[in-house]
Amino acid sequence: MGSPDIADAYVVPTPDELREALSTKVYDREGKTHALGDLTKDKRSVLIFTRHFWCLNCQAYVRAISESIPPSKLPTNTQMLIISNGSYQPIDTYARTTSSAYPIYTDPTCRLHAILKFKSGLKEGTEKRDYMQDAGGTVSRIVGGVKGALGNLQHTAYIGPKSLNGGEVVVGADGKCEYMYRMQNTVDHTGVAELGQIVGVEKASAEVR
Repeated sequence: MGSPDIADAYVVPTPDELREALSTKVYDREGKTHALGDLTKDKRSVLIFTRHFWCLNCQAYVRAISESIPPSKLPTNTQMLIISNGSYQPIDTYARTTSSAYPIYTDPTCRLHAILKFKSGLKEGTEKRDYMQDAGGTVSRIVGGVKGALGNLQHTAYIGPKSLNGGEVVVGADGKCEYMYRMQNTVDHTGVAELGQIVGVEKASAEVR
């Protein structure tokens, strides 16, 4: 898990906060809006909140999740959604880059991140997450990020705030929050193996090819 001494990292949202979050509208790849609650209704939903669209750390996470916990491994009536904080225009490129097995949505208003009390900061943690095994060092990722940005300059205005971190939320089919984790730094998503256990997927690992 993430740093156990961070008291608020795992505090689940209050019923009112969760209700407000589920009423918030997100955008799909075509720019159409949907209330988050409509997307999660009657399904156990694993919500992966990423950082901005050019973040290579989060790209590695989405790629690892897609390969290690594909839809076919999810328990019955369980789904996974990826939610970013930029505008919808980069979604298709992001999906191709990460080979995402899951639908991607975004909240350009960052209202969801505010309601769920996600943190801001550019600090990179020292703990090596399982999904970062093959992601390279900090310098190589920075260089990779620059190359990715130069190749997609048309999306510069739409990628989202660079310092806003995300996390993971699991909402049960009954609408109650089962799990919450707020990233404490830019490389701090819930580990793939750990998330697999939480969701109920056996032997999930982050062996990304």
